[in-house]
Amino acid sequence: MDLLITHATVVTLDAANTILPDGAVAIADGRIAGVYPAGAVPPVSGTVRELDARGRVLLPGLVNAHTHLFQTLIRGVYERLGFLEWLRGVYHTGRVLEPEDSLAGALVGLAEAVQGGVTTVVDHHFLNRTPELAEAVIEAFTRVGVRGVLARTIMDVGGLAPPEVIETPEAGLRACETLLHRHRADIEAGRLQVWTGPNTPPLNASAALVRETHAFARAHGIGISTHVAEATSVVEAVRAQQGAEGVVAWFETLGTLEPPLLAAHSVHLTPGEITALAKHGCCVAHNPVSNGFLGDGIAPVVELLQAGVPVALGTDGAASNNSQDMFQVMKVAALFQRARRQDPMALPPETVLRMATQHGARALGLEHELGSIETGKRADLILVDLGTLHNVAVHDVQSHLVFVARPSDVRTVLVDGRIVVDKGVLQTVDTEAIRQEGQARAARLVARLRDHA
Repeated sequence: MDLLITHATVVTLDAANTILPDGAVAIADGRIAGVYPAGAVPPVSGTVRELDARGRVLLPGLVNAHTHLFQTLIRGVYERLGFLEWLRGVYHTGRVLEPEDSLAGALVGLAEAVQGGVTTVVDHHFLNRTPELAEAVIEAFTRVGVRGVLARTIMDVGGLAPPEVIETPEAGLRACETLLHRHRADIEAGRLQVWTGPNTPPLNASAALVRETHAFARAHGIGISTHVAEATSVVEAVRAQQGAEGVVAWFETLGTLEPPLLAAHSVHLTPGEITALAKHGCCVAHNPVSNGFLGDGIAPVVELLQAGVPVALGTDGAASNNSQDMFQVMKVAALFQRARRQDPMALPPETVLRMATQHGARALGLEHELGSIETGKRADLILVDLGTLHNVAVHDVQSHLVFVARPSDVRTVLVDGRIVVDKGVLQTVDTEAIRQEGQARAARLVARLRDHA
């Protein structure tokens, strides 16, 4: 045993939804070595570090299943635009984005995320003018100490996207192969995954690209991340260009609707497409704050869950959310579904917590490693302090975590048993230094964007 966390309210999110008041969790070699109810803590030697968590809630680390970290530097730049014009502006960033910008944005975004209780981040990376842009994100994962998934996606159709970020399927997949080879050690250690995917079919991804990324992923045993039916304009495009009723239906006709496929957004789905996602075992990354920000609509989350589709949660990028706040995402996810269904029980808080943890782990093929507090799983854990003024009073801890708690309430974050946030302070990087660098890089990036308008 390396670390013993005692006197915590342990929200395990196990199959029985066990909550242990005054519980304890032992950690050894980066994994959970034991989970104990009150009074059952085993004796420990004097060499074991003990962490007294009185007044705090221990729960699995949050999984941000969909974001774009470079967008930290263009937070608030593209406002009040329709979806297609907003996309055009974001894609335009790829003409002038430099690796140093990618690193600075990723460091700021990841630091914000981890201090807010996120232990696993999926960065859906689609601006690939140079290979160093993706490498910079992986470097940031390592520096901050978060578990990372780099979905190195591909765009092969121009129009909205400028020529600088368009590539052939072959070139994009060669770049993915290089990343898989170069980062093999981190991948084998479980710290990193490298995925691929067609970015936003069919707006910037052809049928050939959908098929080729699918074949590549199958051959290499990796996942696919893709934007699916985020706005009505996307569905209109797939109907006009492909004669399919929707993006999911199109994937099914192409024979590419199979796991591990993470369908980000999935706002505009037909009942048949929901059934198809469930039938083929695919997952959805729900981004309610982003969808609300852009006015894209509200995804049919209740129907997806009822059909058996695992629905994870994501912030999306800071250009359509303005933060990496997963507590806000949990709250908005619940409220949107309650309002949409006119049903206060439409999405209970315990379900939302599972979406932010367990479903995220499942979407990444890590359900046996992450997502609940159980012996043998990796010790990706967070402690949330409910002893502050805005947290008075706590009656239902799961409801409280979803509707009341804030990122600033996160006091401790562990990844693989390593404490990366202690007393609310990130231990792995100098947050003030990366804040200053991020602000400077953002100003220069936006100036270059205006010069290239």
